[in-house]
Amino acid sequence: MANKVIGHIPYGLGLRLVNPSEKESAKVVVATAQQIEVIDLPLLAKHVKEHGTPFSEGTIYGVLTDAVACVIEMLRAGYGVKLDGLGKFGVSLQSTGTGDANDFTAANITGVNLTFQAAENVKTALNTNMEFDYVGTRRQQAAAKQTEKTDLNEALGTTDSGSGSSGSGDTGGSGSGDPGDVTP
Repeated sequence: MANKVIGHIPYGLGLRLVNPSEKESAKVVVATAQQIEVIDLPLLAKHVKEHGTPFSEGTIYGVLTDAVACVIEMLRAGYGVKLDGLGKFGVSLQSTGTGDANDFTAANITGVNLTFQAAENVKTALNTNMEFDYVGTRRQQAAAKQTEKTDLNEALGTTDSGSGSSGSGDTGGSGSGDPGDVTP
């Protein structure tokens, strides 16, 4: 991760319904963010260490792990959690409705969702002087990866194409999770 340029958001193109609530509405081409990879806590701890902190990678990992457990504990206890400079975490509830408030009980609650509201400095940082790199759709990326593997195998004199895979089979963009995202 340390060798990767930070500050260029990769994107592909996808189709989105103009009006997501109407499945037959017109479609427009939109940018969809493409994640390079997901950074987990051990990699994040390593990255923080690379910024010159005096703390060891293990110490940083331990603090982050404990912080995650404490955030979950606080959310389960009904608190919102604000991490200054990052944002505020909270919960929202899913429930089945009733026609009368007297009929509603905790049994009507069917799920809990995590909410996150980014801090203003995060929003500003993500919207100031950013650069974007077009990387194609996931389908194009998978096809290019397979072509590259085939070309390399041909150069090596091997023709066993059964050992390679073109990816996970995911052909959709990462998008925003918008139900109107109908990436080709």
